[in-house]
Amino acid sequence: MRSIVHRARNNSTTSMASMIRTLTFGVTISAFAFAISAPVQAVSDRKIEDARYACMTFMKDEGKKSRKKDFVRSQIARFWVTGFLTGAFDANEVLEFSDERDAAEGGVFARVREFCSERDEVSFHAAAVYAGETPQPIPGVTNLGLDPRLYSCAAYSAGLESKGNKKSRAKAAEFWAFAFVQGNMTVRYDPRLVVSISDKRKIVQALKRSCARNPTRNLLDQTAEIAGRVRPEWDAGGWD
Repeated sequence: MRSIVHRARNNSTTSMASMIRTLTFGVTISAFAFAISAPVQAVSDRKIEDARYACMTFMKDEGKKSRKKDFVRSQIARFWVTGFLTGAFDANEVLEFSDERDAAEGGVFARVREFCSERDEVSFHAAAVYAGETPQPIPGVTNLGLDPRLYSCAAYSAGLESKGNKKSRAKAAEFWAFAFVQGNMTVRYDPRLVVSISDKRKIVQALKRSCARNPTRNLLDQTAEIAGRVRPEWDAGGWD
């Protein structure tokens, strides 16, 4: 059984290695294994997830003179990068967590700012790819307080049926999981690949189903399993 995700699109900016070409193809997700500090409630931004958020915007949003809503968006971007790099480093088998959150986050975003400072118009997604070229520890606890090693599938499933902070944290977990899959795909297939936000719903549905079946697993392990089942359509022909 397969669930078809209708499209994925490629980043239209430059990565570290080369100019981006336009590549358009879909992805598939199999139903079974071996077949395919901002408020938490604010964790949602289509531009960040869909690679339409520019380096220049991030640098301005982090500035001391930025408006509150812009600063909040920069914190969401930081959260997204953490998920993205967790997926990328997991695919490269170099994933390491650090309990020194400030130091680990500082190392990650030193790379992001290094890239963005010279490429204002380039997408934030390309900056995340660049940061992922140098393995480094990832904060175990994100800037929004989510620890994917400890947050359980049971907590996620219960959160979806709850209200307030528990529901918001479950939605933040979905945002993180989608970022993880995006980063994982750039390593396994092409650094220029951007899994479109139009495909997020399919990935979230896979998370809901798999967590319902595996309540004791944590968000990290369950998301890694899902990411391993995602394929571009052009790669799915000989895959059962």
